This record gives sequence, C-alpha cells and structure tokens, in this order.
Amino acid sequence: MKSCRMLSVTKNKKVKMMNTKEHGLRALEEQIRRELGYLNYPTDNWVKPLNDSVGREALDVAIIGGGMCGMAAAFGLTKEGIRNFRIFDAGDEGFEGPWATTARMRTLRSPKRLPGPHMGLPSLTFQSWYRTQVDDETWDELEHIPRETWMNYLRWYRQILEIPVENNNALKKIIPDGELLRLQFLGSDGDFEVLTRRLVMATGRSAFGGVRVPGIFKDIPKKFYAHTEEMIDFPALRGKDVLVIGGAASAVDNAAVALENGANKVSLLMRSESIPRLNKFKNIAYAGFLRGYYSLDDETRWRFLHHGQEARVAAPRRSMLRLKEYSNFHIHTDSGVKDVKFNDQKITIETDKEEFTGDFVILGTGYAIDIKRQAELADHAGKVLLWQDCYTPPADVANEELGRFPYLGPAFEFLEKENGIAPFLNRIHLFNAATTLSHAAVSSDIPGVNIGAERLVNALAVRFFNEGADQHLQDFYDYSDPELLGDEWREEV
Repeated sequence: MKSCRMLSVTKNKKVKMMNTKEHGLRALEEQIRRELGYLNYPTDNWVKPLNDSVGREALDVAIIGGGMCGMAAAFGLTKEGIRNFRIFDAGDEGFEGPWATTARMRTLRSPKRLPGPHMGLPSLTFQSWYRTQVDDETWDELEHIPRETWMNYLRWYRQILEIPVENNNALKKIIPDGELLRLQFLGSDGDFEVLTRRLVMATGRSAFGGVRVPGIFKDIPKKFYAHTEEMIDFPALRGKDVLVIGGAASAVDNAAVALENGANKVSLLMRSESIPRLNKFKNIAYAGFLRGYYSLDDETRWRFLHHGQEARVAAPRRSMLRLKEYSNFHIHTDSGVKDVKFNDQKITIETDKEEFTGDFVILGTGYAIDIKRQAELADHAGKVLLWQDCYTPPADVANEELGRFPYLGPAFEFLEKENGIAPFLNRIHLFNAATTLSHAAVSSDIPGVNIGAERLVNALAVRFFNEGADQHLQDFYDYSDPELLGDEWREEV
C-alpha cells in the first residue's frame, strides 16, 4: 500500500500537470485572438445584399456540413469579409463528420506533421494545439494522430473561432427561386426554409449517391448486415461469426472493432487476388499536385484518378497489425461476392472460390457516385453536367463510375448539361469527396483542405464582387471622405 505522503505527491503532480495544460491552452487561445486581431478578423462585410422579389432577406452563403471542410470554408469567408452566411449540420453538436461516429480506425492515416485547417494561421494547426497540452517528449513519441484526439482538435477549432454551426438540421430540397436558392430543411423543431445566393455542400464522402450496397442484398433482412458508414451495434456481435466484405481501410477497421468486441470469428472477403500493399494516393498529397491538378487536361486528370483506383488502395499498416494478434481472424483473397443466401437466421455468401456462412455481414464496399440517389440533388440530376457527358476516355482507362462524377467549374460549381436549361446550378458549389476527379482531394482529405477552402473562398469573393460591380462602382463615385481637412497648410498672405 502506498503511504499517504506518496499518494499526496502523486495527486499534487497530476494537479500540477492539469494546471500546466490549462495554462498552455489558455495562452495559445490568447495568442490566437491577438493574431486574429492583427489580421483584422472578423473583417467587415463588403458583399452587397440581394433580396428576393418580395423583399425577403437572403444569405450570401449557406454551408451544409459543419465538419473540417465546412469550418475551414466558414473561417475563410469570415477572413475575406463575406459575413452573411450560416452553417447547417445534420448531426449532433461535437459529432460533425465521421471521426466520433462511423470512423473506426485508432489513428488517422495522416502523419502528425500535417497542419489541419489552419488557413494560414500557424497557431491554429493541430501541432500548435497538441503541443500546448503535452511536453516535447510526448510530441516526439507521437507517430500518428489518434482519431478521438483529432475530433477534440476540431471541436476546439470551432470554439476558438466561434464558428456558428446550427446542428440537427438536414437539407432536404433545393429549389431555384429567381436569382436565389430556396433550401428546405428538416430541423429538430420541424421544417423550415432558408433563402441563399450560393450553396456550399461540405458533406463528406457519402454525399453524392450514398454508399455502395450490392444489389444481391436487397432481400436480406437489414438487421443482418450493415455498411461501414452506418452506426453498428458491435457489442451485439459478441460470440457471433462476422463476414466483412472489402479489403480497404474501412473494412479492416470494422473487422478489428468486431474482434475487439468479442466476435467468435471474423472473415475478411476481398476480391483482389492478393492483399493490396500500396496506397498510390500517398504519392500525390503535395502542394504542386493539389494546386495544379485542376488545370490539367481532362485525359490526364482521368488517368490520375483511374490509376489510383485501379491500383487498389492498401489498408493502413497499423490497421492490419491491429488484426494480426487475433487467431480467429482470417483473410480470404480472390473472394469476390457472387451471391448471398439467407436461411435459418444465417447468411451464406458465395464467392469466386467457396461459400462462407455467418451471423452478420459488414459491407466495406465504399461509396456510390450517383447523383440520382442523392435526395436533395435528385430533382436536378438530369441537368447537371457529368464527366460522361463531355469526355470519352480511351478504351484502356474506361470506367463507368468515373463517368458519373460531376464535371465541376473552377469554383467547385455544378455546370449545366445543356446551356440555359438550369442556370441556377452554378450557385451550388460541391465541396465534398465527389469533387476529386475535377479538383483532386482538396475538399475531403486533410492534406488538401486549406488549398481547397482557399480556392473556394477566392472564387466566391470574385463572384460576389462581380455581381455587385455596379453598386461598388457607384460607391466609388459617391465616396467623399476627404483626406485633407484644409488645416494642413498655411495660407499665403
């Protein structure tokens, strides 16, 4: 048993460490406020207002999604003096994005050196925030960022910048209304509408068609399978045989969580003939690529994304090592799913090699690209320009799914399939993972978030100024604030 003195020393040491962390974070926050003041943040709004035909006020920007990308965009808009915006998120406060909900990796793939959505302010980086709460040795020992720690950083980011996310509000419909867009929401207190000039959809990975669920599962009772993007009751899998379909990161991480929750056996079924070992996309996470990709010709852009996808993205090494310790985990390669049967509360999956039977199936089958399946966009699906409408790839790189990606303009805006049929589309700016073929991964992944948000904000600033150019010119004509008051010189006698 420890002596009272030892217990007292330990307690005092912990209290001292807590006080040091709190002091460090307070000091950092004070420094950020000073730096924001140096940047004249928040900058006065300069955008000329636009109301509807009956005088109702409209937002300049509505942002859908209060996660990393949505907040970076909001910070950028405020820095540039575009202040008339609101942010809506369907999730609960503090649970925006996947990090505290459906992401199940222990650590991020991104190395700790990546700065996060700092938007040019070093004190807002992840490293700056983290270092204030640990000593140098702890930082040096950190290899990759724990998922929960990253979410805590984003929660702090929202708090220190006072980003006004309105939670529990889901966008249901987009209706063109003259020069505006009328947005219909389902909120916690019922339905409501918002008028806006421009819409930014910072909605993550599954927001251009949802998730991929093989059609052969249509007759399987839903309680016996789930996609990795869904909330899963992992404790209920204790003692069960679990089949996981897929070989990428989400499949592997979900398999690990099932094992950690006491699953009897977990079988990972991947169609690849061998376990993928490369993540080609790690090679293109540098500024030159992220900034220059959009300016490439269509074929080169297509070949980049096609090659990355065809190469099969390997699961992270740390995720695979997480599984290695379990003798009741098995990987089955060359096991593409051909059919599914349900009988006697069991699911049997027929693959290219053999059959597997289990109690529950987890689908790590990725995300669909299909605008017709995205509820809030479905009404306009036939009018939106897609890659398949304007580009035919050479036969050696043909890919039907790539053809369904939206072909976006320089401000991430939708373009019309036929000129003049839906001019309102260029007021909808897609800022999620479906922009990747047009713009690279600058609106979904951590390495590119600052470049993407800067590009978006700059483009919006240009468009707002151009739309109000006549009023700005009149302001210039009307400006009459004298620099000299007449008392700056002596009158000659």
